[in-house]
Amino acid sequence: MLGVLIFISLCVFAQRELKHFDRTKENAVFGGQENEACVTISANQKIQPLFYVSNALKQPAKIDTIGTDINYHLVFDASPGRERREVNIHAPGFSPLSFKWTLSPKQQLNYYIYDPDATIVDCYSQLMRESSNLFKSGMYEEARKKYESIKTVCSKVDSEEEINKWITLLNSILLWRNLGEANFTRSDYTGAIEYFEKILEQNPGDEYIGSRLSKALTKQREDCVINFRMAETAFIEKDYNSAQALYDKVIEKSCNEMPQAIERLQEIRIKAQRPHVLTWEFSKNTPLGISSGNYKEHKSSGYFTIRFNSDLFELARDNGDNEGNEKLKPELNLSFGWTIKIKKPFWIFFGPGYTLVGQYPEKNNNIIPEGESSFTIHEETEMKKQRPVFYVNHAVINQAISPEVGFLGKFTIANQIGVALRYTYQYRFALEKEVQDYVGKSNHIFGVGFCF
Repeated sequence: MLGVLIFISLCVFAQRELKHFDRTKENAVFGGQENEACVTISANQKIQPLFYVSNALKQPAKIDTIGTDINYHLVFDASPGRERREVNIHAPGFSPLSFKWTLSPKQQLNYYIYDPDATIVDCYSQLMRESSNLFKSGMYEEARKKYESIKTVCSKVDSEEEINKWITLLNSILLWRNLGEANFTRSDYTGAIEYFEKILEQNPGDEYIGSRLSKALTKQREDCVINFRMAETAFIEKDYNSAQALYDKVIEKSCNEMPQAIERLQEIRIKAQRPHVLTWEFSKNTPLGISSGNYKEHKSSGYFTIRFNSDLFELARDNGDNEGNEKLKPELNLSFGWTIKIKKPFWIFFGPGYTLVGQYPEKNNNIIPEGESSFTIHEETEMKKQRPVFYVNHAVINQAISPEVGFLGKFTIANQIGVALRYTYQYRFALEKEVQDYVGKSNHIFGVGFCF
């Protein structure tokens, strides 16, 4: 019974862990069948591994020896649907070592397995283990020196390529650490976080870098809150230039407030465009007018305009006496249309219009028949032609179609006030040819106002 217990104890304590490293060369190609891939497992002749696939023993397709190492060549079918492979390696005195691959046809992989136990390993394995421990502890400069020493101290180096990979990685980590610390010193916490995270991706157990990352994140969070609050204050005060710069910082730092900052920047861009324009319109015959419309940066929009003169009010309060009204010429013009950006800060606009121009008869020439109301349409016989005549009180109202086209410029003063200048050319087509000269063939209108 005692002998059995001793045997079991020896078996339990004899289970050591196998280590491995990848020494696959780039662009390595397997020379077997088109659908096959090869994985070569190399080990010291003392290890004597057995290979199992799905609990079944896998025999190497070929075994060869180089010095004290033995190469086991495992060939697999890597056809579509059979790419995924898992191999478990069992060796006397060691815990099983598992590999998982996704293979492709003609692929060649190479691995070296070894015993990391210092009591039985050679110089190369011993120093590789010590270098790895220094790396895990975050002692990167010491680890680099240890890896470099392997080439000169050990008489036999299993994989110089593996050593070079570690040295390259350590050089990168040392550079990242220096850059991260430099960024932290100048309060560029976003840059510091980027480099600290790169290091932790390679060595998650680096406690020092982990603490530096945590501190950088805290500092960045404080900066985010301060920048966002300052941006909101500038936005409320309509200092959009300052607000935009601060919101940009919030976005660059990937702050939690980034979605709100993006929304604010969209609002600022719209406000900076000042798309709505309100102008006072004036011309020779219609000094009173107003135009309202949207002149947008990236798409067309519309406008509406009304223009008239003070004679229109006289027409509205006519008491039936034409005395002195012959000199009055009431006019009303309505138009609407579309606006299109040409090149900032200029827009073009165009659209249809409708114009009414009143005309009073000469003294003692009342053309309204007795008994007619003050607002009517009457058919007058003239030159043997019948035509409708539109009256309002004692004035004949002449009608015209008045399409128009024009240009508008928007200008910003001191980043606060938006000023708009507007010019309109209006063509007039009288519905009654004989009054074309009275109505006018065209009109030039000027406008000035604000955009907001």
